[in-house]
Amino acid sequence: MYATDSHALVEEYAQKIEPLLPLAQKAYGSRDRMGPEHDASREYTALLSEFQSRGGSLPLLAKRLKVAYAGIRRRVAMKDITPSSFKPRTTLKTEEEISASAARVLMAKSAGTDQYHDQLAKEYRSGVAFSVLARHLQLSSAAPLYYGVQRSIQRNTR
Repeated sequence: MYATDSHALVEEYAQKIEPLLPLAQKAYGSRDRMGPEHDASREYTALLSEFQSRGGSLPLLAKRLKVAYAGIRRRVAMKDITPSSFKPRTTLKTEEEISASAARVLMAKSAGTDQYHDQLAKEYRSGVAFSVLARHLQLSSAAPLYYGVQRSIQRNTR
């Protein structure tokens, strides 16, 4: 694809997506919720996926839309994953269970990145509250833990 074709495709999809952004950016919570914000968010994700399947550059589109590339990459990568089918409800864990979970995560981290991400996914599926686990791991945020789960899902569902 030539650069001019790429830029034309970026512009075509930017014009389709821009009207959706204000509502789509207000969607929060489970992706299976109904309402105008979630409808816009699902349409936004569908357009991103279509754009990529046509050979479009997500980094170029992100720059044109003035949105984070990581966010649109996540939308495309996770579009076919149903969150509720992956994670059970968070369950209350004892101090010992959380400590054991943290130890398993640290051991997996020392074994390698893929093992670390896969162990995070196992802990996530078991219902461990990542905010609590993050504190045990002396992290200021659970965001890196969720990122690891996302990477494991992406790698294991291709």
